[in-house]
Amino acid sequence: MSRCYNFDEYVDRKHSHAEKWNNMVSAGAPKNDHSILSMSIADMEFKCCDEILNALKEPIENGVIGYDCPCQKFFSSFVNWQKEKNNWDIKKEWIVPVPGVVPGIANTILHNTKEGDAVIVNTPVYPPFFNVINLNNRKLVENELIELDDKYVFDFEDFERKIIENDVKVSILCSPHNPVGRVWTKEELTKYGNICIKHNVLMISDEIHGDLTLKGYKHIPLASISDEFAKNTVTLSAPSKTFNIAGLAQSVAIISNDELKDRFLNGLVGYGIFHMASFAAVGFVAAYTYGKEWFKECMEYIESNIDFALEFINKELPKVKVKRPEASFLLWLDLRDYGMPHEDLHQYLINEGKLLLNSGITYGENANLFFRMNIACNREMLIDALNRLKTALNKL
Repeated sequence: MSRCYNFDEYVDRKHSHAEKWNNMVSAGAPKNDHSILSMSIADMEFKCCDEILNALKEPIENGVIGYDCPCQKFFSSFVNWQKEKNNWDIKKEWIVPVPGVVPGIANTILHNTKEGDAVIVNTPVYPPFFNVINLNNRKLVENELIELDDKYVFDFEDFERKIIENDVKVSILCSPHNPVGRVWTKEELTKYGNICIKHNVLMISDEIHGDLTLKGYKHIPLASISDEFAKNTVTLSAPSKTFNIAGLAQSVAIISNDELKDRFLNGLVGYGIFHMASFAAVGFVAAYTYGKEWFKECMEYIESNIDFALEFINKELPKVKVKRPEASFLLWLDLRDYGMPHEDLHQYLINEGKLLLNSGITYGENANLFFRMNIACNREMLIDALNRLKTALNKL
């Protein structure tokens, strides 16, 4: 008999260490202010399932919080999940624990390129991609996605031209894409991968949102398409978004190429990373072993939130344009019709609307007057956010 979880429950994190509520400055607010409703940082306002919470008690009840390492279940739980969810057969030997997807991207870049080498991304895209390139003295190359009426698509002609012109060494793919919500098709991924193979470009595939596909869509791991792709790809995944356990900071790299994997491992050891956090070790296993039913119900709730939000926006805020996402719990709001300078509008929503969204301009220059809204919350909070947005925008 399946269990019914309560996603309408309100969880008060305003007096916790939650970044969304207690470091609003990181999302562009002038200061922390709990009268502001934060719909920014991409974690959920839902309690994770009891099996994960109970597993996290184990290190405390044991009384010794010491050095931990991945057990057999760490690997088998992830292998089984990937097989069932994505029909991807991976081997234990390909899996490398890493404390976060972004550190895994940085580690790959640092140990497969030299200073000045070019790395290409598809914008608008998750802002930390820019940081791991620029702050490590690599050359950032932007390939802008093409915006159609109903979705974004790759500009493959521009992608290949820029790879050639800049002698690109590494590409970073966001799959599914954050923030535009695309689930790339097999045809798109194949064309992307073939271009990279043709020009000897190493592929990094950030698939942290891979489980969060909505009805009618299927995530295809880039490395699962062919052995040739697998040998040229570092895939990064995590239970963080799937089960709302980002605070455990536990991810994995999947690397079938032994040479690539050795460089990746040596990079981690070189930074002194060779142990796991106790809570991460047990939480990871519990999530992939027992979290299936919670995740199923969570995605049903998120999908109903998306339906509600899109209906509200289309009816009450016709000047706001939004494409239905194909994955995740993020809405990419187009506010260009308001004709206001981006930062002025961002601060207006914060100070007058008491609503904090992620500023789109941080995702690339082609995201001017776009804002990212996290709707992984209970319906009451979502309604509050939408009403705040409506009240503020209707005054302009």
